[in-house]
Amino acid sequence: MANVTLKAILRPKSEAFRTVAGLLGDTASIADVSGTTLLGEAAARAGQAPVDHEGVTLGWVSAERPETATALASLLTHLAAKEAERRALANEVLFLYREVNLIERLSEQLAALPDLSEIGQFALAEARRLIAASQGTVLALDPEDGSLHCVASFGNQDGDDPGELSPAARHAAEREVAEIINGADASILCAPLRAKQRTVGVIALANTADAPYFTTDLKLLNTIALQTAAAIENSFLTAEMVDAVRNREQLAALQKELDTARTIQHSLIPNTFPPFPERREFDLYAKMIAAQAVGGDFYDFFLLDERRLGMVIGDVSGKGIPAALFMAMTVTRIRTIASEGGGADHCLTEVNRVLVREKASNMFATCFYGILDLVSGRLEYCRAGHNPPYLARTDGTVETLDAAGGLPLGMFRKVNYSTATARMAAGDTILLFTDGITEAMNPRLEQYGEERLIELLGARTAALGAEALVKAVTQSATAFAEGAQASDDMTALGVRLSANE
Repeated sequence: MANVTLKAILRPKSEAFRTVAGLLGDTASIADVSGTTLLGEAAARAGQAPVDHEGVTLGWVSAERPETATALASLLTHLAAKEAERRALANEVLFLYREVNLIERLSEQLAALPDLSEIGQFALAEARRLIAASQGTVLALDPEDGSLHCVASFGNQDGDDPGELSPAARHAAEREVAEIINGADASILCAPLRAKQRTVGVIALANTADAPYFTTDLKLLNTIALQTAAAIENSFLTAEMVDAVRNREQLAALQKELDTARTIQHSLIPNTFPPFPERREFDLYAKMIAAQAVGGDFYDFFLLDERRLGMVIGDVSGKGIPAALFMAMTVTRIRTIASEGGGADHCLTEVNRVLVREKASNMFATCFYGILDLVSGRLEYCRAGHNPPYLARTDGTVETLDAAGGLPLGMFRKVNYSTATARMAAGDTILLFTDGITEAMNPRLEQYGEERLIELLGARTAALGAEALVKAVTQSATAFAEGAQASDDMTALGVRLSANE
């Protein structure tokens, strides 16, 4: 070892060597490799032996007898090895002490830097202070696509481009192993940034000077990498927490908007039953179950005069708030135009014209509008693309009101709707519904279907009032789904004619 010299070994042990030589009954002298006498007097003697350590001659021992010179040279060789071991141990202890101090300082200061760029710059500054480098970079690993992007650098001619460090850095990140590359043009150090058993980036240094890197340099860089990785991981966690809080706030705001939209939507359709408690000629009930917070189904009913009842049901294409807004506009237009008088066909024709004229989206709505004469039992109706209602008789038969079909509202400007008529007798019930009931699906992908609905109506009509019948229909479809997530709103409206006067 080059830093071990005979002079350093002999300085505290000169008298001991003289004593040893005297005990051997001889006189001796010791000279370093340059010929300078370190102990005894220079004189020509018969015996001379080299003092070697790890292949390097540190000096010579001369004595009257060769065996004395050999014995003293062996002793010095042993002491040189012990001195080298002591110095290596002292260096290791010093390195560990510096490493512990470095860890404490890095962990404390990096913890105070939430910004990824600041963490990278600080880590490079510490690395540059301890390790000779003309170029350096910190690359962070994108958790989404696995790519590396520069967050800090120095000595790069092209700004953030890591240049010749890039291939070595990527290789270290892929292998997850620190490495030294001592080349002819430059020496490179790379250490992966690992936190919680995963790689979050890599730190790399390069030195273009004619000075190779050693394992001590790599150990230092590894120490810096360990603390930097922890800080980067904390930065990622902080960013995730901020995003989570922001998302929570956005969700809370969205939920508030949905609650408001639900309140507005429910205020637009009648929810008080019985709606006309003073009227005994008919029994009416409706129910809507939205698949989402707000739905696209709608229903309405209103007295056009003392003997005529208007009834409406519809389904807007789409879901959520946009569908609810279109539904609100459609319901309002139907009620307004219906109140002006005219037949069912005239009402839907005018509503379609208004919706097309004011159209702000590609949405449309299917609709059924019927006008029931409570005295004669005559039902005039018109359908705009909506599934036909069922007229359940007291004898258990069920009729489908599938005439007077037309296109959904809001699709085309020039659409002519027509009307059809049916007649209800005392005890008959008409059920308006949306396809969310017949298309209710169970986990086996089976639909509730029209046959089940018709069978239910035929068996229950004579015994049940409007409210009980509507609830029986929605409960039957819901039970059939067996807890499967509903894909569409369920809405039903029933009107039972109590008596003809």
